[in-house]
This record gives sequence, structure tokens and C-alpha cells, in this order.
Amino acid sequence: MLNIRKFHLIMLFFLYFTGPTTSCHANLIRDAELETKLEALLDPLLQVSDVSSQIKVRIILDSSYNAFVTGDDTIYLHSGLLLEAETLEEVIGVMAHELGHIASGHVARKGESVQKAKGTSLLSAALAAAAAMGGSGELAAGLLVGGNDRAARQFYYGSRINEAVADEWALEMLDELEISSKGMVKMMQRLSQQNVLPESYQSEYYRTHPGTKQRLAVYEDHLVKSAFKNTRMAEADYANFSRIVAKLSGYENRPEDTLQALENDNLSIDERYERAIAYFRYGNSDAAIRDTQSLLLAEPENPYFYELGGEIAFADQNLPSAIEFLTAAFDKSEKAPLIGMRLGRALLATGITENYLLARDILKIAVTGEPDWPFVRREYAIALGKTGDIAKASWQLAEVAYLNGDLQQANSQLKRGLAQPNLSSEIKKRLIDLKFLIENSQVLKAH
Repeated sequence: MLNIRKFHLIMLFFLYFTGPTTSCHANLIRDAELETKLEALLDPLLQVSDVSSQIKVRIILDSSYNAFVTGDDTIYLHSGLLLEAETLEEVIGVMAHELGHIASGHVARKGESVQKAKGTSLLSAALAAAAAMGGSGELAAGLLVGGNDRAARQFYYGSRINEAVADEWALEMLDELEISSKGMVKMMQRLSQQNVLPESYQSEYYRTHPGTKQRLAVYEDHLVKSAFKNTRMAEADYANFSRIVAKLSGYENRPEDTLQALENDNLSIDERYERAIAYFRYGNSDAAIRDTQSLLLAEPENPYFYELGGEIAFADQNLPSAIEFLTAAFDKSEKAPLIGMRLGRALLATGITENYLLARDILKIAVTGEPDWPFVRREYAIALGKTGDIAKASWQLAEVAYLNGDLQQANSQLKRGLAQPNLSSEIKKRLIDLKFLIENSQVLKAH
């Protein structure tokens, strides 16, 4: 039986794993392994595109099949797209299409539309939600597309004229990388069949990426002429994709169903990974750690297996073990900010002064890598406070409040920081810069 204390700790883990939401259908996952592997798959597309900025990939924990881009140079993929895709080439095709929107400047124009429309109740709500998650207005509006808000879908209806252009970009990129467009053809064939379905039964991708029949004809014509119609991506890419799917399945599917399906001992590494996560979610930490240990025997340098072990130990309140696992994960991941955040939390939980100092240094690395995530800054502020650096702690808490859209609290923390004795010139400059941003935000809010 899962005790209440352990249940709360596991649920706390999922609050870190999934970010604040704009609807019950759109949870933002932050996970180092998933993002690293997906961005590695995206990288060849970036190399052959005209996009110079660094594009991020994020996952929405949503069973619907959908993807979209926003003005913060981010491609968002629903977990349903990754789990339902028949091939890796299909996923790469979708990412190429979304990257085509960025390369064509469609996202920038959509941002202008957001600004023009932000007086409406829909976008006011979206912008408020964005403040809560430390993101942009476009991100909040984009996440609403993943839900059931008809007004949000109507707002994005105007982007349908850009689908053909994004497809052209996608096909050019796939050709240059010698990747088959067969996956996209099959996906479009599935989507085109939804035309006769009631809207409530149509996929989110179908509703937010219009013109399916015309797009299918373009893809089919391209495939007929393609010299790469039967090429398959590298086995290493497929191995990474398989690992992504296994991890997502462990988090999204009912743990009872996963455990029943994977009850035998003759399992692949991916299946054991999925089962370990299911055991963890189910509250059986002994079985979860046994599977994790077997995973580490198979891949002793895998940082993400150590990370899972750390989270299991943390939920069991075994802080020494959690710190040992997470330290290995942090080191083997070359100091991944998201893993650093989890290690910092574990160190803070010990109540030991030496660990506070270590947590402060590690969480500083995490904040550098994730400057726009309020939660990481808050943990860093806690570490700064516990090590006696009140001025820096106040600065970080002011940043947290500002990212969350709480300008009153941001001002309060700002004044507290400026009032500290022996304030260094660097921190004073940071606080004054933030004061300028807060004042500008207050003026914009007033209008």
C-alpha cells in the first residue's frame, strides 16, 4: 500500500516533471533526456535550414496528436504525436514542417496578431496563463490549441494559408538529408480520413493544420518522384526514438496497465525502463529501484537511469542515496541544468550547511541553463537565503515574481534587495535593470 507521505513526494516529483498548465489537457514536460534526444534528432534539420537561432523542442503531455511552434523559437510536440507515430520519419517530417513555419517567418507574423488581439478575453486569459508559467503570450495561446477552447482554434485559423509553404520547406529539408517522406504521406492519409468525422472526434493536428487533402496530394506527388522513398533513418536514431517512446509510455499510460503488460522478466532495456517508471508511479519503490539497478548494469554511463534512481530514493526519503544517484546523473550528463535542479533540491532537503553551499553552486548552474523557469530560480533563492546571501536571494525572488507576472511581489523583493547593506555593484545593477523591466511592464499593463 502506498503511504500518504510517499504519495505526496511522488506527486511533488510530477509537479516538477510537468509544468503549470493553461488547460487540463496541456501539461508542459521538462525532462533532460527527452529534450536532449529530440533536439539531437532536430539538429540535422537545423543544419540544412536557413534558421540561425537555437531551436528548442518541448513536449506537452497530451494524448492528442498535435504539434505547433511559438515565437520563443520552440517546437512543441504533444506526447500523443510521439506515441502514435508509426515511424521516426513521420516525427521528423512533422518537426521539419514546424521548422518550416519558423524559417518562413510565419511565427513572427502570428506574434503581431497576438499583440493586435490581446484586448480580447481569450488572449487576456492566455497572457495571464503565460505569466503563471514564465512564458510568452504566444506560448499560452499555443497551449490552448491543445485543449478544447474553440475560440483559441478560431484565433489560429488564420495560419492555414501558411501550411503549404511550411510543407515545401519540410520536403526540401527531408530531401537534402535523404529522409523519406513516406511517413508524412501515411500520416496525411490517416488525417484525411477524419474529414467525415464530427469535430469532437477529429485530431487536434487535423483541426490546427488545415488543408489536409491538398497537402496529401503534394506529399504523394513528391514521394512518387523521390529517390529516397524507401530509405530508413539510422539505427542509432531509431534507438533514441524507441527510448523516448518507452519513457513517455511509462509516464502517460496507467501504471497498472504497463505493469500487467510487462510482467515477464524477458524484457528489453526500453521495456524495463518503462516498467521501472510505472513501478515508481504505482508507489512500489523496491521494484522500481530493482529495475533501475538492472538498467545501470546494462548501461552504467547512462545519466538518465541514475536520475530515475535519484528520484525514487528521494520519494523514499532516502536522501543520501538520492544525492549519490543524482550526483552521478549530473556529472555523467555534463551538468545538465534540469538534473542540477533536482540534485540541488535533494541537497537542500538534508538541512546540512555544507550541502546548502553545494546546492547553491549547483543551482546557479541550473539557473544559467534555465533562466526563464521561475521554479529553478526559486530553488536557487532558497539556497542563497540559507547561505546568508539575502541580497542575491531577494534578486532571484524578484525575478521569480516578475516571470510569474506578479509585479507587486517583484517590487517588494526588489526593495528588500536594494535595502541590504554592503550591496555589491553587480547585484545593484541587476536589481536596477529588473526595476526598469518591472516599471515598463506596469505601464503596459495599465494600457
